[in-house]
Amino acid sequence: MKKISIWLITAFAMILGFTSCEVNEEFEGCPEIDITIENEPGSAVYRFIAQLEELEDVRFTWTIDDQEVTTGNIENIIGEILDYRFEPGKHTVCVKVASDDCPIQVCKEIEVERDENDPCPDLFFESRTYERPSTYKFIADFEGIERVHYEWFIDGELVEDSNANDPNYLIWNFEEPGVYEVCIKAETPDCPEGTSYCKEIRIEESDLSCPQVAFEKEMEPGTDGTYVFEAVIEGNDEVSEILWFVNGEHVENPTDQQGGERVLVQEFAPGVYEVCLKVVTENCPDGVTYCKEIRVDGGCPELSFEAEQDGDNAAYYFYPGAFDGIDDVKLEWFVNGEYAGSSPEFPHNNPFYFQFDGPGSYEVCLMIETPECPNGTSFCKVIEIDGGCPSLSFEHEQEGDTPGYNFYANFDHKENTSYEWIINGDVVDREIVNGNEEKDDYMYYQFGPGTYEICIIAETPDCPQGITYCKTLVIE
Repeated sequence: MKKISIWLITAFAMILGFTSCEVNEEFEGCPEIDITIENEPGSAVYRFIAQLEELEDVRFTWTIDDQEVTTGNIENIIGEILDYRFEPGKHTVCVKVASDDCPIQVCKEIEVERDENDPCPDLFFESRTYERPSTYKFIADFEGIERVHYEWFIDGELVEDSNANDPNYLIWNFEEPGVYEVCIKAETPDCPEGTSYCKEIRIEESDLSCPQVAFEKEMEPGTDGTYVFEAVIEGNDEVSEILWFVNGEHVENPTDQQGGERVLVQEFAPGVYEVCLKVVTENCPDGVTYCKEIRVDGGCPELSFEAEQDGDNAAYYFYPGAFDGIDDVKLEWFVNGEYAGSSPEFPHNNPFYFQFDGPGSYEVCLMIETPECPNGTSFCKVIEIDGGCPSLSFEHEQEGDTPGYNFYANFDHKENTSYEWIINGDVVDREIVNGNEEKDDYMYYQFGPGTYEICIIAETPDCPQGITYCKTLVIE
């Protein structure tokens, strides 16, 4: 597989890809801050590396087009990194280091141009700590993700693969301190040599002892969207603080003041939520966090569709049944479990068109997911496309104690199929559609002692090589 690293930098791309903007007023004795930009030409994924001399107790902030994207309290930001996937166009990226003595800000302007002729997907994933400092959640996020089968690797070892219907994230606990390379890799029919995207994760050794934390959840009886969360904390240290967060926002919890807010009761509207528990102790002053994704269903629409064949072609138009909000929802189609595409705009008037591989049986499914229906809903039909070689078969029975036998053809569409009856290689009867004789799909034959091979053979325009079905009969 060809590894396409987005961290390769060319001098040409660096010169053309960005220009420096104004630096805030310099204070005497302040270090200079510098941003290095890494980008593979044609990719919308960028890496920014901030470098400066060591500063104590500073606040470090990244902004993109005046919107803050990440913030942290750090002792120094040498080698601090921001990874980001942009929309095409011009963007301003700034890094700000604020302290009482040295307020510094440096900005860079970039113009993002995605190479639309590149057949390989522009892979990207975000990363953040999850549950504890050594556990990370990696979230794949790139254009066309719903159509791409990709794999997760850690230090070159495959750890998980993902299909269209699977969650778009990997949760991984790094058991030992060290530096790890985390990658996603993908191959597609248009990108057979493959492409990849990687990040370096550093797990620091710590003398601090943080408790093992988690929480249990259950639906409050008699409700549709109210959950009860109960913290589970394993450790001997006295808990200093327990905090609950929903989608990153701190939730005031007056329901359990005497128990240290170990229980949270929260009502949710339909949607997807990340609920986090943070526990602080004396030996774990920065706290340890545990998170879970909560999906609350609302009213999922009732899906349906009608199928109409495109003439004699092995292709169909699929017309989804109307429901409230159909024009505001992405309608996705799957054939035999594989992603086949999405409906065009205004799907209630524009059918989804699909060309099948040929005759056969296909399960076609329509699927949607909305904020009110986060777990998704689907509707499926089996489409039978005739053609190809028929599946021949026949039954037989002896006529009393005589050596005569009756043979009955028994297969789908036999009334529209011409075929021959053959015994030990000799044609003994023919069933011809629209022939001179009546087609009854039946044969009578009287045998002498011996072994006989009885066959029916058919040849059709869709099955020019012919097909045969045989049985062996022994007459004593």
